[in-house]
Amino acid sequence: MEVQVAETGPCSRSLHITVPPALVDQHLEQMYVSAQRQVQLKGFRPGKVPRALIQKHFGDSILNEAKEQLLNRYFGEACRAKELAPVGRVAIDDFEQLRVQPGSELRFVAKIDVRPAVEIGDTKGLEVEAFEAEATTADVDNALQEVVHQKRSIQPSDAPAQDGDFVKADIAFVDAAGTRVHERRGTQLNTRIPVHGVADDDWSKAVLGAAPGSKLEVPIRFPDTFEKEAVRGSTGSVQIAVHEVLRVAPPPIDDRLAAELGFADVAALRADLHQRISQEKQRLGRLRQEEQCLQQLLDRHAIPVPPSLVEEQQSAALNNYGQRLRENGASDEEVQKRLEESRDEAQQDAQRRVRLFFLIEAVAKQQKIFVTETDVEQELRAIAAANSNDERQVTAAQVREHLEHENRLGELRLGLLERKVRNFLRENARVVDKKGG
Repeated sequence: MEVQVAETGPCSRSLHITVPPALVDQHLEQMYVSAQRQVQLKGFRPGKVPRALIQKHFGDSILNEAKEQLLNRYFGEACRAKELAPVGRVAIDDFEQLRVQPGSELRFVAKIDVRPAVEIGDTKGLEVEAFEAEATTADVDNALQEVVHQKRSIQPSDAPAQDGDFVKADIAFVDAAGTRVHERRGTQLNTRIPVHGVADDDWSKAVLGAAPGSKLEVPIRFPDTFEKEAVRGSTGSVQIAVHEVLRVAPPPIDDRLAAELGFADVAALRADLHQRISQEKQRLGRLRQEEQCLQQLLDRHAIPVPPSLVEEQQSAALNNYGQRLRENGASDEEVQKRLEESRDEAQQDAQRRVRLFFLIEAVAKQQKIFVTETDVEQELRAIAAANSNDERQVTAAQVREHLEHENRLGELRLGLLERKVRNFLRENARVVDKKGG
């Protein structure tokens, strides 16, 4: 076998491979011998079918299969001989036109991407900004306001109606002659949404400031969909008898609220919020420091990227985005437009992610950071615990089996390696305040 390698880019290679006729014939002979053992034709005992008949009935399929096998075999041998480790997609030039023929050499060109050579510099002492790790009183107060906002309910109010309130009322529709044509009792009305057919300004002037017991009247042009056909399109009035003003109000921040949320008193609720907010601040602060470390290293190192890996990442991102758009009801035309608008951004993001992958790999190699089986087992247990409940217990073995079935165990290992590298960079960084002091 003859192999010539051409560098077609920083991470791209072109392999010109020639398989001599003797090796092609040797491979074909093995395939025909195997076929003779397996093929059964009427009138011949197993293993005794003449070669000529096998060539007549199965020759084309044998040659096509031989092409696949020869390309795979000698491409692999060529990579090993030249110490090349392909990444991403492998492309064979003019694959469909390639033919395997007895007595003829097989020449083909394989285009591959290879890992970039990354010479990493100093990874210790990178500068990161300090962050506030403890929740402040204002943080806890804001969190409490969010809690009570989610606990809002509609409650009767003695105060006059304000914008955003509701009123519970009986309403009567009266035609131009003063005759009641329709009634609705116990209707809940929104101060922001007028009765159909009533002008916005007329509605606001009437209901804002109304109190329980108020009697209101507003003009109306009966809509074409009004219940009584006889008055549709004509003018009249709506008479409103207000019974209650209803206001969306948060509950008071007291021990009763705390008890509803499972705490002994407000102090215990505040303490829990303080702890959880502090933990989240620490998580986000550490994450920002890790991103700062990685960005500094990316800025310092010009890492070439294998084009096929970038294309794969970009394609995956766009496919996921398109799927989300369709799930949200976007038309095919809208999806295609949005995808085209996002293509450049997706490519830039894909390039960064691929560069980041090789950067993390280089830091791990430099600092001898690796993932152990103990690390993997602990992560599997954590995933199992997160997916278990009182009704169903998930084991680490079940998680492993699932990931292996989905071919995602390697993905888990990569995630663990990235986490270790991030921790190393952050723990060995130099913390400065925002002024750089």
